[in-house]
Amino acid sequence: MLGDKWKRSWQITNSCIRTALRSLGVVSHPRRGVWGLEPNAEARLAALHDVDIWKEHIRIRDAERASKAEAAADARERDKTDLLDLTRRLVETWGPPGHEHRIRDLIREEVADLADEITVDGLGNLICRVGSGGPKVLIAAHMDEIGLMATYQEPESGYLRFTNLGGLRADTLNGNRVLFEDGTVGVIAAQNGSGKALGDFFIDVQAGGDGNATPVGQPAGFMREMQVRGQRVIAKSLDDRIGCLVAIEAMRRLARQTPNELYFAFTVQEEVGLRGAKTAAQGVHPDIGIAIDVTGSGDQIRGHKMLVKLGGGAAIKVHDPGLIVPLAIKNWMIERCEADGIPYQLELLAGGTTDASAIQMADAGVPSGCISIPTRYLHTTSETVDLSDVEACIALLTGLLANSITI
Repeated sequence: MLGDKWKRSWQITNSCIRTALRSLGVVSHPRRGVWGLEPNAEARLAALHDVDIWKEHIRIRDAERASKAEAAADARERDKTDLLDLTRRLVETWGPPGHEHRIRDLIREEVADLADEITVDGLGNLICRVGSGGPKVLIAAHMDEIGLMATYQEPESGYLRFTNLGGLRADTLNGNRVLFEDGTVGVIAAQNGSGKALGDFFIDVQAGGDGNATPVGQPAGFMREMQVRGQRVIAKSLDDRIGCLVAIEAMRRLARQTPNELYFAFTVQEEVGLRGAKTAAQGVHPDIGIAIDVTGSGDQIRGHKMLVKLGGGAAIKVHDPGLIVPLAIKNWMIERCEADGIPYQLELLAGGTTDASAIQMADAGVPSGCISIPTRYLHTTSETVDLSDVEACIALLTGLLANSITI
């Protein structure tokens, strides 16, 4: 009985082996029991070998793709982190109109290796030349932020009266903290708890009547830390430190490779009359002017009636009260966006203007345009931008300047 079981087991095993070998083209002679290969067995075995090689190739390829995708994601995250770090340092650096020395020093350090020549003109503009020969392009982003200046100290209370440096909004002042150049911190408050005009407000510097803290004649800037919420950045002085960021990052991506002669001007005193842009244009004598600045957005409650919205891409200016953009400049920017797949929107601004308004009037006239970053809550301490729009503006400016300009 036991022998029969072993015999049956051997028959089953033998049958399985034969079936497996037969699938590979290995057969036995029906009478002699000699194993050999069918005529096409070698090709079949080679094909199976090729399949194994191909499967291994697919596995390696997929692993490499996954590794590259992970590396790219890590690189994007590092780039975003670096971009946010620079943004934070830019917006939190003190620099009201006429007193841009601290922010100028920061930017100069950032661009030291990105320009062929760096100068500071008589008014304080930081001008960085990249390339030589070809059309001269002046790219302007202003360094100054809105601020104020103490004009008088009340003798009994020690409270300070002040005037504006740029477009202060009375409805946003109450309760804000300001930092004077000497380090004095003050709190803005309104008489009777509310104010409709600057004359209704005062600054409490905790001086009392002893006059220990008397920064009369000193400028002040607002104090507020930057916050990041997903793709949104909330901070003071994004007008126009975010424009400075766009210009700096474009310089970094160009890596001093351009067929044009570029002048990146980080300008002063834009908020009090475009003064820096005027002297920069007079010194450079550009063929084309581009301002990089913020603009409003029409996607907030009771916002401006305009097409621009956060997350809609780079805003290409068409018109504002100080500038009608030449058709050739507008089309040049639109065509670059469409060629490079950059999201964009058209900007028609009802109030306010940019450095481009001053640049266009230089010499015998300079065709000028503006790349704008959509921004909510302008001229407050909680201006808000979307990082996707910032990236679109960087890509557009870089694309324009990296290629030969024929307009």
